[in-house]
Amino acid sequence: MLFEVPAIHSPTCAAAITSALLAQDLGAAVEVKLSERRVRVEGNLSKDQALAAIRGAGFAAAEAPPHSGAGSTCCGGCA
Repeated sequence: MLFEVPAIHSPTCAAAITSALLAQDLGAAVEVKLSERRVRVEGNLSKDQALAAIRGAGFAAAEAPPHSGAGSTCCGGCA
């Protein structure tokens, strides 16, 4: 799952989000891309559970729209 989190701006923000997600699913793979302000989560959490964890850490979040089409660098892994 891929989420847009506009307020991510530092490693401290990334750590808070990662901790919140791992508290809900210790085995989750969490990748935070500060430059893109996106969070990728792979694991046992549902979309709603992941959003609740991110929001519970104090960050507004929304599911990122699929990105594809001409000129896209999408690998297809998030669709």
